[in-house]
This record gives sequence, structure tokens and C-alpha cells, in this order.
Amino acid sequence: MLKPLLPKPVLFHPLKHHLGYIRKFVRDNTFATEQLLRDALRTIGSSQLDLYLGSLTPEQIAEETILYLQERQLLQPKAYLSYLGTSGYQLLPLSDGSNWTLRWGLAEGRYVHLHPGRYALHTLRVKANHLKTAIAASIACSKYSQPAHVGLLNQVRAEWLELPPIKSYTSEKGLGSIFELVQGL
Repeated sequence: MLKPLLPKPVLFHPLKHHLGYIRKFVRDNTFATEQLLRDALRTIGSSQLDLYLGSLTPEQIAEETILYLQERQLLQPKAYLSYLGTSGYQLLPLSDGSNWTLRWGLAEGRYVHLHPGRYALHTLRVKANHLKTAIAASIACSKYSQPAHVGLLNQVRAEWLELPPIKSYTSEKGLGSIFELVQGL
């Protein structure tokens, strides 16, 4: 299973928020067990999320974030928490023009929780279940040497994601457009 080793104190979920990482995950996990895939995809959740489409890698995003905080003496937990203020978040501009949301992270030693900014440059707002289905279907297409079709999508939705079936999909909108994005089409 592909897991980036980002420097502490950054907490970032690239399988949920980074298209480049997702595409690599699909390529690297064609032969992963269905249980490992289920476990990984479950971490994406079920609400809406922002997906970063830009060229910065997760490592570059983490490095730029740390540098930004270091330059402002905000890298220590107390200073960082104070910086977040009563709103609980701040926006961080990165070198490619994208904006990122800084929040307080709850994981041990990873208190700088990073998300792509909502409706920011190089981001797309997507439904989590569409993203999970697109990732699972992309892996299944390779795993079973089949093109995408409703039957295959419904198979992975039922067996890997515990989601209800869909009646149809098109490449122009919704699930179909997210599937094509994950596929790189």
C-alpha cells in the first residue's frame, strides 16, 4: 500500500485530496488484496471534499507549508494553535497559486492538518463516494482487464465500498467525469 512519508508535523491525506497521488495509488495497487483496498478507500469518508489537481507533489506541499510556518515562527504547537485563532483555520498560499486550509491535526505529532482550499485554483469539489468509486473502478479495470461499464462499477461499489448500485453513468458529469479524471483521460 502506497503511503507518503511526509515530514512532521504535517498531516495530509493524499488519497483523499491529491490527484497525482491517487493516480499512482491506482497504478501501484492493481494486485492489492480487496481487503487492503477496502480499508484504504474507507478512509476517504462519504461527504464532499476538495481534490487538488495541480503539479505540486504531497512532499512539495508539505515542504512549502513547513517553510511558511518556520518563516513566521509558527511551527511550534502553541504558536500554530494561536495562529489558527477562534475560526480554527487559516489559508495558506502555495507557489503554484493554490490556496490550502490549515487546521489543527489530531494525529500524534501531526498537528498541521492540511486540506486543499475550497474552490481554490487547481482544486475541484467532488463527492467522496464518486471519488472512491472512480479509484476502485480504475483498479478493477486493470485487475480484471476490462473496460469500465456499469456492471463493473456496481461490482466494486457493492463488494469493495458497500455502496448501492448506480443505474448508469456518463463521462460528461458526476461519477463519469471523476472516473476519467482518475484515469487521466
